[in-house]
This record gives sequence, structure tokens and C-alpha cells, in this order.
Amino acid sequence: MPRPISIGILITSICCVSASGALAQAPAPSQKQSTECPATREYITALEFMRSRDDLAIKDRAAQEVATRVAQGCTGAAKRFISTIALLRQAELNSPEAVEIGLEYALGTDAEANTFSFVFKRAFVSDYLDLDLRSALQMARTLSSELKTDQDSVRKDFEQLLETCARSKKLDLPRPQCGTFAMRITKKGENWNGGVAKSFHAALDFLTSEKGPSLTTGDALKLAEDLIASGPGSVENFTQAYRYAVAEKGMNLDREQAIAFSRKLSEIKKPATSSEQKR
Repeated sequence: MPRPISIGILITSICCVSASGALAQAPAPSQKQSTECPATREYITALEFMRSRDDLAIKDRAAQEVATRVAQGCTGAAKRFISTIALLRQAELNSPEAVEIGLEYALGTDAEANTFSFVFKRAFVSDYLDLDLRSALQMARTLSSELKTDQDSVRKDFEQLLETCARSKKLDLPRPQCGTFAMRITKKGENWNGGVAKSFHAALDFLTSEKGPSLTTGDALKLAEDLIASGPGSVENFTQAYRYAVAEKGMNLDREQAIAFSRKLSEIKKPATSSEQKR
């Protein structure tokens, strides 16, 4: 059975079903204090959405219980709930699981829900990775929920790394492997500020260039990944060290010796302060 989903799927508004059955915009909350929680609005919006979707097959008492949990996510919870469910149902995920995942992101943040949607679409649709439903779900949930880092950086890193892999003849990896590659590098950037894609690409370019070690693409990918894993500053340290190591007025080392020397320097970390050690 064909999968009725495209890259253009995106729910951009929150609606609720009026007594007459027509869709109507939920009332906007007053903006007196940022600490206020528009629980009633979120509850009604989520409940009426579930009542309007026969395919969800949720009994009203159960829907009320779910709506109460959605309301605990406060501002934007119903929108996150609805958009996540709509996406997953179009991908033909079963209703109970779609509702459960929708609830998970209703209780999270907008950034997490946006990352989930972004990654899932690129993992699932045929234009990109064309993964099976379960693999796409696992990838999207990992990158949106498990990483303790800025979600904007996660999305940008994943997109740029995926483009590098999927669209580049240089790497020539099968699409599923591209997804695994992009996710793995993105996860290694958890402790980086501002993402890792730019540094990874810089490392890959240097390692394969004549000004660098001129490694094969396979060897360069492995070394670039190791450098990213060493943390912020590692790529710059490696590059500077290698140039000095092979220079006649520097250390005048051969390629293998220069790589070993540069890796050692790139792995040096700033010692943690006493306050950081206590955390």
C-alpha cells in the first residue's frame, strides 16, 4: 500500500469543533503573565480534535482523560498534540500509538515537536531516506527527545549532514546509511554550542585536500567523526597541528607521524574547574 505522505505536511493552526460541527479557532488567551497556563483552551482544543477524528476511535471518557493530560503542557500543547498525530496518522501509524506520541510532544516544547516533525519527514518520505515507519520514528524521537542541546542546532546539523550525504556523489552512501551517518554525527554534537555540521565539513574538506593529509573519503570520514567526538576546538587544533607538523620549519614529519601528533593535540581538553567537578 502506498504511503500517503509528502514533505509538505505541516499543521499550521489549532482548531476545535464547534457545536454545529464546523471547525472554529480556539479563543486566544489573555497575555497578562507569561506564567499563566491556558489549560482550558488546550483541553477543549484537544478534546474537540479527538471527537472530530473518527479514525482515532477514542471513546469520549478516554478522550477527556487524554485532553486533561494535554492541558498540563500549557501554551501550545494542543497544537503540538494535533500536528504530531496528524503527521503520524498520514504515515499510517496505528491510532493508539499516534495518540501516545502526540501526548508525549504535547507535554514537551515547541522546539522538540518541530524537530520530531522535521526529522520524521526526511527519514520517512521517498524524496529523502525512505526508511520504514519504525526506523523513521526511532530516528525522529532520538534526535528530538534524547539530546540535551539546542533543538535548532539539532535540526540544522541533521539537515546539512543529510544533504552532504544524500546529495553528494563524493560520499556515495546508500540512503539508509546516510540517515544513520547524519544522526550519529548530530548526536556527537550534543556538547557543542551552535552545532557541529560546519566543523565536520571543515574537517572533511581539510582531511581530503592536498593541503591536508589527502586521505581517502572513507578514512577522512572516520577521522572527522573522531575529531567531532573530541569536542569543540578539536578540528581547529588538529588542522593547526598538522600544518605545523609537516612544515620544514616546524617538525618536518611524514604524513602518518603528523596525523598521530595532531590527533594527540586535538584530544587535549581544558581541565574542569572545582565548581564544574562538583556538578
